Amino acid sequence: MGHAVNGLEIKSIRRFWLQATFLLDTWIGRDKSMRLVQYGSRCMSGITGNVVFANLLYALAVSRKTLRFGRQLKYWKDICDWWCKQCDSFDRITTIAELGSYFVYCFVDHMCFAQRIGLLRLDPKKSDKLDRFAEFWWLTEVVPVIARESRALKTGGGEQQGSKAWHERRRKAFLLLLKSACDLPCSIYFLQVAQWRNRPRNKAWCGLLGVIASIVSLHMNWPRHKCLED
Repeated sequence: MGHAVNGLEIKSIRRFWLQATFLLDTWIGRDKSMRLVQYGSRCMSGITGNVVFANLLYALAVSRKTLRFGRQLKYWKDICDWWCKQCDSFDRITTIAELGSYFVYCFVDHMCFAQRIGLLRLDPKKSDKLDRFAEFWWLTEVVPVIARESRALKTGGGEQQGSKAWHERRRKAFLLLLKSACDLPCSIYFLQVAQWRNRPRNKAWCGLLGVIASIVSLHMNWPRHKCLED
């Protein structure tokens, strides 16, 4: 019996390892795992004031900007697909507003990256305004998600009530609303001036919310149907 239990534990650990490897081999797996550490560092920087956490936060923030290079191509395709294939007008409008906001955000974020490496020379005041302008597009990305998923949580996204698809859609809506409930205050946080953002208490709560949102994203994208064995 003990050998069987140990065998199941080893099998579960191996499955977790393979699934984690599969996830981290994707763009979203790398981005969201980096975001988890990034916001954890922001939280710890606010709590402890340790310069190591501040340096890690800065390094990961710049690194994640490089992951966004070329993302506009995918999001433009997604916008076209939603426009042509989505029949529900409310879902179409809110989703295109979400995707379109991220589409613009990537372009502005590239300018922020250019400023970070010294290619775009801005004084601290203008650099702060550029960062806040970029995060405005994060806010306009989050709001349509809240509207769409609030509706889906009530209706099941048009699926037959009580069906497996209906329950699954409502579960997805709940998770997206939980993530958005964390992202919304974070996006508002980044719209504030640098002096306010750098207050330890504000960094701590924003970091904590970002950690929760990152965990939800990783949970939603976890390849639980991959790497299964008999």
